[in-house]
Amino acid sequence: MAPRKTLKPAVAPEVGTPEEAPKAKLAKPRTRKSPAPAPAAPSEVPGVAPMAAPAAVSVEAAAAFAAKAPRGGRKPKAPKEPAPAGTPVAEAVASPAPAEPVEAVPPEPPKASVAAGDLLTPQARAVLEAIHDGQAVELLFLDAETNPPRTFEPRQLIYDTFAKGWYVWGWDRRYNAERHHRLELLAQVAPVEGMGRAAQGPYKEGTPANLIGGWLGGEPIHVKAVLLKQWIFAVRQAPAPFPEFKLEELEEGKAQVTFVGTDLRAISRWAMQFGDGIQVIEPQRLQDRIKQVGIAWGGKPLERPAPAPAQQAAPKPQQAPRPPRQEQNHKPERRPEHRPERSSEQRSERTEASEAAAERRPRPEARSYVPDAPKPTVKAGKIEIRFDRL
Repeated sequence: MAPRKTLKPAVAPEVGTPEEAPKAKLAKPRTRKSPAPAPAAPSEVPGVAPMAAPAAVSVEAAAAFAAKAPRGGRKPKAPKEPAPAGTPVAEAVASPAPAEPVEAVPPEPPKASVAAGDLLTPQARAVLEAIHDGQAVELLFLDAETNPPRTFEPRQLIYDTFAKGWYVWGWDRRYNAERHHRLELLAQVAPVEGMGRAAQGPYKEGTPANLIGGWLGGEPIHVKAVLLKQWIFAVRQAPAPFPEFKLEELEEGKAQVTFVGTDLRAISRWAMQFGDGIQVIEPQRLQDRIKQVGIAWGGKPLERPAPAPAQQAAPKPQQAPRPPRQEQNHKPERRPEHRPERSSEQRSERTEASEAAAERRPRPEARSYVPDAPKPTVKAGKIEIRFDRL
């Protein structure tokens, strides 16, 4: 590294008298010339006189301030002197002008594509009020010839996003079964006073009119079942399908379901929607019902009829011989030629000649029957292989 440079202190020139020396030292240091103060702009506040220019700083005060300032650092600014009390400027600073109140603008509500009131049709409003009040309703269809009026117990009001329409689900007293009805096909939904017609019983006093059907009207059926893991969360989030519906946690991955119903068909349909994710514990007739439906789903075995015994074939009647087929190029049949008959002498000569020829032929010698001798059994002999040294 390069050697550091040492700075030598500056030596003041000799002065004639010792009294003049400090004056010369004070006159030597250079001071930065401060820029000339700009002319003060007239005050914008009415009735306030313009401020006077600051007084010039003496050389001695500047030298003393420079000696106190740290080396290499930024020189601190001199604090401004407060305005004297009683002046208009001090009063204006002490009491600022009151701010004018600003009116708060309320935020604009979000623009909805469809108003909430427009979604509820008159039929949907009537069904919603009936569900809230626990009443049954009378459904009048547009096509009265195909769908006659009926008393209906609404349980749920549903808006389907695929069909873009309202549906009501509940108990149809005309068919004594659960049904869905689309509200667009209804001409009117009229509330029913009291229990209405075709109400199943017996039922407890105070029972809502829209819960008489397969839920509280008739003989109670106590159900106990075990749900597996994949259905527990779905059942907990869904509305209660039956009265006194309870879901209790068992071991990990299982939950026990208990409720009361009055219609075995509705209970079996609810249980079968889970497939193999549910185990029915009681009642026994619910288990039998599910087994019967499972056999029907899997296909019943067809009972083939036993084959009939084979019948003996009856003899075919004899058919008359067909006439010969006449071809186009029919040739006349050849008649056998007439040969003259041989006389008895010629026949005897011919037989004698054949007998003489047969006697001349050598006759085979007669062989006597000799049984075959037994074949000797031959055993495999031993083979020895020897290698001679070369």
